[in-house]
Amino acid sequence: MRKQILTMILLFWAAIATAQNLKVTGVVTSAEDSEPLIGVSVQVKENPSNGVATDIDGQYTITVAAGQTLRFSYVGCQTVERKITAGGQLDIVMEPETNMLQEVVAIGYGTMKKSDLTGSVTSIAGDNLKKTPASSLANALQGQAAGVTVNSLSGRPGAQAEVRIRGVGTVNGASPIYVVDGVITEDISFLSPSDIANTEILKDASATAIYGSRGANGVVIVTTKNGGKDQDARISFDAYVGWQSRIKKLDVMNAKEFADTYVAINSTASGKEFYRQNGFNKWLGRYMGVANSDYYPTIYDPETNPTGLDYSQIDTDWQDAVFRTGMIQNYHIGVDGGSEKFTYSMSASWFKQEGTIIGSDYSRFTGRLNTSYQATKWLKIGESLSFMAGVAKNAYESGDNSESAGASILSAAFAMAPWDPIRYPEGSANRKGKDLSGGLAAGSNFKNVTNPFSMVEYQSPKNRTERWVGNVFAEITPIEHLTFRSSFAFDYRWNMNKTFSQAYEVSSYDKRDKNFLATDWQRYYNWNVDNILTYARTIGKHDFSIMAGQSVEEYNYNSIGGSGSSILNPVERNWYLSQVTDDFSRPSEGVGRSRRFSWLGRLHYSFNNRYLATFNFRADGSSKFRDNAWGYFPSFALAWRISQESFLSDFQPLNDLKIRFGWGKVGNDKIGDDAFVLNMFTNGPTFVDYVFGTNQQLANGATVLTWVNRGGHWENTEQWSVGVDFAWFNNRLTGSIDGFIRNTNDMLMSVTAPAQVGNRYSATANVGKVRNRGIELSLEHRNTVTKDFHYSVGGNISFIDNELTALNGGSPIYTNYQQVQVVDEGYPLYYFHGYDYLGVYQSDEEALEYLTGYDATTIPFHKGDAKYRDANGDGKIDDLDRVDLGSSIPKINYGLNLGAYYRDFDLQLFFQGVAGNKIYNQMRHRLEGDGSTSVLSPVMTDAWTKDNPDGSIPNPRNSVNYYVSNRFLESGSYFRLKNLQIGYSLPKSLIAKAGFENCRFYIQGSNLFTLTNYKGFDPEVNGGVDYGNYPQSRTYMIGVNITY
Repeated sequence: MRKQILTMILLFWAAIATAQNLKVTGVVTSAEDSEPLIGVSVQVKENPSNGVATDIDGQYTITVAAGQTLRFSYVGCQTVERKITAGGQLDIVMEPETNMLQEVVAIGYGTMKKSDLTGSVTSIAGDNLKKTPASSLANALQGQAAGVTVNSLSGRPGAQAEVRIRGVGTVNGASPIYVVDGVITEDISFLSPSDIANTEILKDASATAIYGSRGANGVVIVTTKNGGKDQDARISFDAYVGWQSRIKKLDVMNAKEFADTYVAINSTASGKEFYRQNGFNKWLGRYMGVANSDYYPTIYDPETNPTGLDYSQIDTDWQDAVFRTGMIQNYHIGVDGGSEKFTYSMSASWFKQEGTIIGSDYSRFTGRLNTSYQATKWLKIGESLSFMAGVAKNAYESGDNSESAGASILSAAFAMAPWDPIRYPEGSANRKGKDLSGGLAAGSNFKNVTNPFSMVEYQSPKNRTERWVGNVFAEITPIEHLTFRSSFAFDYRWNMNKTFSQAYEVSSYDKRDKNFLATDWQRYYNWNVDNILTYARTIGKHDFSIMAGQSVEEYNYNSIGGSGSSILNPVERNWYLSQVTDDFSRPSEGVGRSRRFSWLGRLHYSFNNRYLATFNFRADGSSKFRDNAWGYFPSFALAWRISQESFLSDFQPLNDLKIRFGWGKVGNDKIGDDAFVLNMFTNGPTFVDYVFGTNQQLANGATVLTWVNRGGHWENTEQWSVGVDFAWFNNRLTGSIDGFIRNTNDMLMSVTAPAQVGNRYSATANVGKVRNRGIELSLEHRNTVTKDFHYSVGGNISFIDNELTALNGGSPIYTNYQQVQVVDEGYPLYYFHGYDYLGVYQSDEEALEYLTGYDATTIPFHKGDAKYRDANGDGKIDDLDRVDLGSSIPKINYGLNLGAYYRDFDLQLFFQGVAGNKIYNQMRHRLEGDGSTSVLSPVMTDAWTKDNPDGSIPNPRNSVNYYVSNRFLESGSYFRLKNLQIGYSLPKSLIAKAGFENCRFYIQGSNLFTLTNYKGFDPEVNGGVDYGNYPQSRTYMIGVNITY
């Protein structure tokens, strides 16, 4: 009997246990494409050790007690939880983590749901940046956001792009700031784009005012990758290898065309006859001085010198000579993961780019480590640390701001004549019998030119940058809803520049008598401490957050440099200043420091997720303003989510509709540290040595350069904006429309004081006013057509108008040595200021009839000369006739992204362009000259000469024909296929068995075609004046993205 009772009890408890343990099976799929998800973590929330992962078909099986909750988590998707009350089939559909309205974006000293935004903020996911592999974030942003202009100023390896947000509002540095994991910087080159998780662009003042003086030109907030909680180690590897080549070649004359045209333009009648009778070689020897110089080989003559160099048979294409195909490669590996309390993300990358012009290349190594640790329920600590080491080698690239033959390799190439070889051929000897075989050729036309290969072979430049950027933080939650975060951020950078030049001799100009070494070191150290207190809570229908904080930052700069010559044993290990023995220069040294102290606060309120308001305030104190250190920068923004109203709740096509309105004021203090202090000059002997005493000896003294200008204060920018955000048809169509007016007041500019004041240089004062106004439009459409095919179409366009509305006594700013561009009242910033070119005078009588202010003895214009419009009607041509010829700032910027996905294949196209801007083509100024300093354009065959009185090109021998005018001004508009990428992902069923989450291969082309009327190398020009800048390149590459 006892055995029977015991058996019944055991069976009873077994039945209970069986009833409580439920077997659950199912399939987990993606909401985007209905494909099964492999490796989804399925855990019992109450007992995390009880968990499984989905297989290659997305299936799972798990045993769970009744009443417990299953937690489904997967990288890139929103976590799903289901309470289990019965066993059986449970299929799960996982939504992407970046659900349009619930996506969390960074807004400055905090985050916010996208649906709660009241300011103008554009968010760009890191995956989107991958579609356009670039050396830096600045380059990758091109065309990605409305109102953001990105100009790739140079194709030089490692060169950074110029970024402008909502136009140019000041002459004192118009670039935005970047906030990378809390570190504020203006140079983003240290960061590999592969490390970026998300990028937010704050555009209007209601969003940027929280950064006060730093946010005047917009803010780009960058969040780098980090591991997730309870995430197994996730390894990613990205790599690409490609080849770059020039996009375009300028049309110039060959050797015979150049010689014929040169003679026609420059030679006298006897010279032309000599050329016709005796041929090119004898003309070159006599009229170009080649026969009388030891730097050139003797010239071929079939009768007198049959072994000489036959220049008439040489036709060097100097563009082909200096351009090359360069290799570009990038490798990036990252590891992310975490536990319940600890998360980590680490990565390393190596980037190398060979320039498309000889003598230029760049390499960069980056490393990154992000960690966070939840030490207790109330304490979280973490850090973000990045390191970068970059080496640039750019021979003789002094900058893209001069047409001088010595400004760059490319500029020198156009100064060499096409009949000059790169090197003299075997057997070449000068008139004294010296063997010149294999030697670099001396320029035979323009004598003051350096052979571009001399710039490469006899120069050894090396510019090395090392940089540490980091942020350490502690986050305390003393009570529920209240968080205090304290952080210390720093940016420490060393620049080490060294150039060694060998002693050599190619010509009387192209030489160096002694070897020479120049070196300089620069150190930048910036740090800031932020203490931020945030209280956020939801009470019924009321959501609010209050933030208050304090910030202090310091900027430090030190530099030292020197130079010398005659290193006795000039091998590389001796390239140090301690080894020079001659011409040792006086060391140069510089130092600078500025500080800011700030108070800041923000209040955000939302009622019923429908009515939203944000108020920001920041007070900045700057060491640059001695009399008025403090600036106060408030802002507010209001938003109404109309889609949440009852009268639209049943309107199914509409998912979201929000109207935004905002106003804000931000400041700018990007001026020199000594703009409002007494400037003295003490470095004699010039101006500061004085004669004293009975012996009348020179004594060291000093002089005032600029007297103190009292009353200087913050430059401030005030911005009004209104916008609409919308989402339709289950978020298949989303977009935004924004309009803004941005006024910069009290712009800091130079003011010329009366002569009796005694200022050597102009003082700085708050005098200028600038207005930018514009409209921005962004649209994106996504659609899943079938299970196997979906696509996306996205675009943005912005219209911007810019004007300097007032100078208030300030001095106009003239740029370039010819004053091509001017900053003056009533015109856009840096507008082109020149003459209106009307054509060519056909006779002296025509010139006198039009320019009545001259007579026959004083008029500088004659037949064959350029005809300029007499703008003021006084009968003369002078500076008063220079007019507004247009602006270098584009009026329209746009970008277009197209994506298509079919099964495991994907296609990405990215188009980008600008319109409404002008470019002054200074290269045409050279190529349409008289040929004495440069090769010529083919159009010069129609230049006016006495023998060609009907020529359409003004007489190249008269300097009045090269005044700044719209003759050389061209449209800078272009439409470019910036990127085309075709990818293939290996099937998950194939790679999952090996533990891979994703394996994708792709091929890509960049800058494949450009539609433009611009005649120069490239319409993306530094500053709007094209001196023959280092052009963009066309790139073809193959790459791979692997996640394990």
